[in-house]
Amino acid sequence: MIQLGFLSSYGDAGLLLLRVILGFIMVVHGAPKLFGPARPMMRGGMSQLGIPPVLFDLVGVLEFLGGIFLILGLMTRIVSLLFLLEMIGTIALYLGKLGTLVPPPEVLHQMVSNSRRFMRGFMAGVGGWEFDLLILGVALLLLLLGPGSFSVDALLRIF
Repeated sequence: MIQLGFLSSYGDAGLLLLRVILGFIMVVHGAPKLFGPARPMMRGGMSQLGIPPVLFDLVGVLEFLGGIFLILGLMTRIVSLLFLLEMIGTIALYLGKLGTLVPPPEVLHQMVSNSRRFMRGFMAGVGGWEFDLLILGVALLLLLLGPGSFSVDALLRIF
């Protein structure tokens, strides 16, 4: 059996890496909402879905500044709670209005084109690797911290 328990001593490094990875992803998502070439189109699209423009702007600020705060380890739990609430809202939006929305081909092409130029292939929605990076970060954290007390591994004392 492979003994990986020694990796538990790297938990703080794992948390740092996870904070940096998630922070980076959130900064990249917040930046186009605040500064990107597709900002007016995204803001208008959200407005058509009934999302007030000020809420769109606040989400951009949260993602951009919150991502920076996570990278720095500043107000981590508060920022994490705000991200958690944002993602609940985003999931509800996708399950509701966004899940049935199919943009016209010319709008979709323009969004992809603008995003590719601005994000250089990072964003998952346009063929990027952000989701892969998130999985890498979470897998690394689980490798370093282990399964935790509420797991079959802990019950059987496997790792």
